[in-house]
Amino acid sequence: MKTQFFIFLATLLLVGCSKEEPSPPQDPLAKLPPETQTGANTFGCIINEQVFYPRDGESSLFNPGSKGMIFWGDHTIGQNLYNEIEIKNAQDGKPCLRMIIHLHGLFQNKVGDYVWKSSNFQNSIDGLMQNYVFAKNFDALANAWKFYGSYENSGKVTITRYGNVISGNFSGKLRLLNGNEEIEIKNGRFDINSSTLPATKFL
Repeated sequence: MKTQFFIFLATLLLVGCSKEEPSPPQDPLAKLPPETQTGANTFGCIINEQVFYPRDGESSLFNPGSKGMIFWGDHTIGQNLYNEIEIKNAQDGKPCLRMIIHLHGLFQNKVGDYVWKSSNFQNSIDGLMQNYVFAKNFDALANAWKFYGSYENSGKVTITRYGNVISGNFSGKLRLLNGNEEIEIKNGRFDINSSTLPATKFL
């Protein structure tokens, strides 16, 4: 009987010792792409301590799927002088389904700071002709996507290289549409080659 007891006790000790210690949570910053100015076609930021980066939607023979990141704009129509970076997580939409970074006068002003102003939650020519950001972010508590937008001096984009390659960084806060709740964006960075971006895959 004693032998069986000691075997049982030894088994418990072995099982207890074999359990792996839980690994510490990984720093979100370590998951972001490096800040480069080489046209690497990268983008990443931290939204409320969660990493957001572009991911293409699934494609099929008749459906090309949604692109994880596009860059485009218009600097020829009167005062509608803008460029936009549109970023999507088209796979699970978390922590953010879609973000628009609207830069006014990029073609003219090039390298420098672009301070955020209010967003009307529209893009292209329907958006305001000023610098702004808005995002459709996932609220885990509500289990729903909500719109958040920039407001006066709530953040900025800094363009560090301009040409065929557009590089920069950004940070700031966005406020809930028709509400007071805010989300914080930190350590944002992008490095875009406008020529090769359309063919780049974001998996």
